[in-house]
Amino acid sequence: MTQKLRIWRVVPVRNGVQAPTFFVETTESVREKAEKSAEKQARLISGLGRFKEWKFRLEKLNVRVDKFGRYIPHHQ
Repeated sequence: MTQKLRIWRVVPVRNGVQAPTFFVETTESVREKAEKSAEKQARLISGLGRFKEWKFRLEKLNVRVDKFGRYIPHHQ
């Protein structure tokens, strides 16, 4: 089974107000499963996940991780 690293930017939103963004990494091979996993991780990581009125907007980023753990743009 192959794993595909996906990096997601998570934007917490409530009534048009945005909280600070953060990043989540998933390794599922199917994109739909990866997106569900990213939202679950975002709810666990963020303290705002305890409140039902906060929604989490996920944006898949086109970046890769270098050997130092930094996110670098990927052009493909």
